[in-house]
Amino acid sequence: MMDQEFNKVFWDACANGDFPMAAAQIKAGADVNYQNGDGRSALMRAAKRDRKEVVQLLIDNGADVNMTDNKGKTALMGAAKKGNRTICIALIQAGADVNAKDDRGRTALMRAALLGRDRCVNVLLDAGADINAQDEVGRTALMEASIAFKRDTIRILLERNADVNLFDNNGCTALMRAAYGGYPSLVEKLLAFGADKDMEDKQGNVALDYVREYCRPQLEPLLK
Repeated sequence: MMDQEFNKVFWDACANGDFPMAAAQIKAGADVNYQNGDGRSALMRAAKRDRKEVVQLLIDNGADVNMTDNKGKTALMGAAKKGNRTICIALIQAGADVNAKDDRGRTALMRAALLGRDRCVNVLLDAGADINAQDEVGRTALMEASIAFKRDTIRILLERNADVNLFDNNGCTALMRAAYGGYPSLVEKLLAFGADKDMEDKQGNVALDYVREYCRPQLEPLLK
């Protein structure tokens, strides 16, 4: 059994993308699943830092691709957030769970959608990611993309049959968020894919009620 300091040197090598050092440490007996104080494994850190060669080295040497940190996050979530398609594919091929949720119910797809990581969005969906998964507050990948106004991501999700009328824990839909954001083009896109402008949230508000005053001239004709 190697001591903690030895494994920390290995972890740091992986995080820094030092392939020769990481490989040497593994050969010397480093624990490929060693976790730091936050519960992050070397694979999680390497995945989030775009260390493609190190990620593959760890996978080839038996790293647990579904290990979680202290917040329930996985290596795939980190890679998706970073937008690294190659690492996402490597992790998925090694058995990463595309529908794993962290402690807040958030998936890799939600992370990729919020940041507009479209190549990762497609990879995750191709691998079976649940396009309509909802986190602890009821948000979906489509809602996240709508909040951040990621137009290409929204198009991808709609074309791949995301449920446009799902609502969060407050009854708020993607259309309501787009209305509040003041995005006429997004409102039009959501309506074209079947968004219901008459749906009410838990306070009885419809999408038009979310429109801020300075946006009403552009949005009111679409939502009346």
